[in-house]
Parts: sequence; C-alpha cells; structure tokens
Amino acid sequence: MTDVRDDKKNIAQEQMSAHPANQQGEFATIRAQNPENSASSAENIWHAVQDELRGKLGERVHKSWTGQLSFQSENETSVALTAPSRFVAGRIDSKYGDLVRTLWAGHDVRDVEICAATEVKASKPNNAANSTFRANPKRNTTKTPSFAPIAKAMPTAGHVAGSENENNRGRFTFDNFVVGPSNELAYAVARRIASSSECLYNPVLIYGPHGMGKTHLLYAIKQAAIEHNPGRRVKLISAEDFVANFVQSVRSQGRTAIEAFKTGLRDVDMLIIDDAHFIADKPGSQEELLHTLIALVDDGKQILLATDRHPHAIDRASERLKSYLCGGLLCDITSCDYELRLRILDRLIERRRKNGYPSLAMPQNARDHLAARINATPRDLEGAFSQVVARLEFLGKPLTLESVQDALAHSRYSSNARPTVDKIQRACAKEFNISMDEILSKRRARAIARPRQVAMYLSKQLTTRSLPDIGRRFGGRDHTTVIHAVKRIEALRKTDPALNTSVETVIELLKA
Repeated sequence: MTDVRDDKKNIAQEQMSAHPANQQGEFATIRAQNPENSASSAENIWHAVQDELRGKLGERVHKSWTGQLSFQSENETSVALTAPSRFVAGRIDSKYGDLVRTLWAGHDVRDVEICAATEVKASKPNNAANSTFRANPKRNTTKTPSFAPIAKAMPTAGHVAGSENENNRGRFTFDNFVVGPSNELAYAVARRIASSSECLYNPVLIYGPHGMGKTHLLYAIKQAAIEHNPGRRVKLISAEDFVANFVQSVRSQGRTAIEAFKTGLRDVDMLIIDDAHFIADKPGSQEELLHTLIALVDDGKQILLATDRHPHAIDRASERLKSYLCGGLLCDITSCDYELRLRILDRLIERRRKNGYPSLAMPQNARDHLAARINATPRDLEGAFSQVVARLEFLGKPLTLESVQDALAHSRYSSNARPTVDKIQRACAKEFNISMDEILSKRRARAIARPRQVAMYLSKQLTTRSLPDIGRRFGGRDHTTVIHAVKRIEALRKTDPALNTSVETVIELLKA
C-alpha cells in the first residue's frame, strides 16, 4: 500500500510541475536555495547540449556554427548564449536555434537567447537578459535590423586616393594623400597651385585611370587654396553638373539663364572641373567648356581639370579642345608600385583604428600578400581591404595571412591563372638583365646559363607543362637538360642567398 501511495504522489507532482508557471517557480526555488550552484549547473547543461548538438549535426557543422556558442549569463526566465558576432548569432539562430532550444528544454525549462558577444559586453551589468541583442525574430518582432547598429559604428566609405561620397570629401586633404613615384608630380603641382596666386601653368590637367586619387587632389586643392587665402573664389564642379546646368540654361530659352550660367563659372579665381572627359560626349557643352577655358586663361584665372586619359585619347573631343588642353601642363598618375600600396594599406589601417576599430592589427605577411595581390588602383586596394576586415567584423575570424587569402579567394581580386612559360622567361630576362634571345640561345656562359636554368626551374614549379615541352620552349633542348636545371637551382637556392633572392623576386613579379 505504501508503494501505491508513493506512486500516486509522484504522478500528482509530475502533473503539477508540467505547468510552465509551476516549473519556473520550482526552478526559482531551487536556485534561491542553491545560488552558488546555479551558474555551474547552467554551464553543465550547456556542455551536455553541445555534445547532443555534435551528435545530431556532425562534428564539422557543429564546429563551424553551434560550436561557436558559449554560455554567458542567466536569470529566472532565460539563459543567454553568445556568438562571436551579430552575423554568426543571427545565422545560428535562424538555422539551428529551434534545435538548440529543443535540446535545452530536455534539461531546463528556461528560454534560450542567442546573443552577440559584443552586445553583451556593452550591456549594463545585472541586466544581460534584457539588454543583449536577440537574434530570434519570433521573440522580439519590434527590434531594429540586426546589422543597423554595426553599420552605424563602421567608418564611412571612402578612398585614400579618391571617393564618390560627397559628404566625406571634406577629409580629402594633402596630409592624408599617400605620395609615391606614380603620383608625385601631380601632388607637387597641386600643392603649388593651392598655395600660389600666380598662374605659372594654365590650364593644368591631371589624368589617370579611375580610382587613382585625382578627385582627392582636386578637393585638397580647393580646401588648401581657401585656407591659404580665405578671399580666394574657388569653384569645384563635376562634369555631370557642368553639363546639367548648361542644358538647363539653354532649355530655359532666356538669355538671362545662359548669362547666369557663364557668370557662375567665370566669376571665380580658380575653376576646378572633375571628370572633364565626360563633357566631350556633348558637343554643345564641349564648345562652352572651350570658351570658358579661353576666357579664364585670358583673365589670368587658374584652370584645373581631371580626366581619365590623355587629351589625345579622348575620342569625341574636338581637335581644338585637345590642342588647348595639351598647351598647358599635363600631370599623369600611373599605377601604384608595391611600396606605395603598402603605405596606402598602413593609412587604411590607421583610419579604421580611428573610426571604430582601435584594436585592428594586420600581420606583416598578410599586408605583404594583400599589397602584392592587388596590383590595381588605390580604390581597388581599399575594396579588398574592406572585404578582408568585414570577415573579421561580421564572422569573428582572426586577421591572418590565411584569412586574407580566404577572403580574396572568390573575389574579382583572385587570379588563379598560372603564369606561362613565356611570361617566366621574360620575367627572368628582366631580373637578370639579359635579352629573350639570350635566354633561348645556345650560349653556355654562366651569365646566360644561370638565368636560363632559373627560368626552366620556375617553368617546372609554376606551370603544368611537361619536361619535354619545357625543353622545346627553351630553344629545342632535351628534357634531361630541364631536369638538370631544376636540380641545380634547387641546390643553389639553399647555398646562394643572392640567387635565392633573385628567384623570389621573379616569383613576386609573376604574382603581381
């Protein structure tokens, strides 16, 4: 009889505890009686849930996603689990949140909130459950989008050497323009124009591909000129605005509007026009531009223009406009060299540290790889840099050489094409200062034979060509000659530092 009564009592207790309110009250009582065991108990539950997740999802999926969660805090009604970033928290909650909560419910009746660790750190103490970011849309339908706070904290987009964001152009100064051999003439001329009221060269044309820093220099000139002489009238206008204002004045069918347009351009001490090559596509606007240039130069006013090519390469420009532009000072901006790209990266890192990421650090080998891979414009380099840092910010991944390579692997900056034997031959000829004819010749002098052996060695290492095919491409040589060259260079690289440096230089040249 005692056993029967005990069984009935247990069943009644189970029925009562099945109600959520009773469950929470029961757990609250237990935690109140044993406060020192509460956190450790929740952590133990989380360890058990992790083991169950590993079994259900598999080791690889668990390690990539749910394995990044960790126990953070708890209160009477909920438990907070944190992920390294908002993105990871949102992704885990959307794909695996229901499974996590189901498994947790097998051990504890409280709700599970999946949070971003950065938000927990920023929250007020003793209020983690209410102030942490909640990734589950079902539990907080009125919250703002999860990425909004991050976007607000991130530095605004822009370029060390150019930008299209009008609101940020006030920071385009000479001080933050990175100077190198490719742009030093344009930079020196720009500084001189900004600080002098004399028009020694007029008009001045800065030209080069998009994203090379032309716009940066134009805005720097405007700011520096006004700072140097506050009474100086400086007008900076884009080609798009020039054409739009001109067309609007013509369509108004009144002489007053046209005169107002001309006065607005000519009643200045310095006129700066960005992307002037676009005006060449509009015959009427092009004619007005030419008259404006002539009028200002005759009045001794400074003219500065920027285009993406040499005047003679602007197809639809009239011969008269080309001739007038070429009669001034032409300053070209060419591709950045490796050292300049490194300095631009340093400036990007410094700017990001000042704008919301003070702990950002990039290892030297990662910087070297990024500067060597992005052999393009400063704007492309910043795009690649932003792509790399975004993975650090949103995915919580460390900034290493491997993470940089992974970030660029599927981007337009990735180049999986192998170098050809011909490119290797030319690179070796350039490095060792010999001609292509000498590379392919029968001469056996060491000054010729050694570069030839290096080229054969790299052709074997960097291409998929067979040994006989490589031999044929070196003046019809036998495959045994290629084998000898490969073994010889492999041995010399270990004992001859100068030769090894030359080989590394050729490899970097081929990568670039």
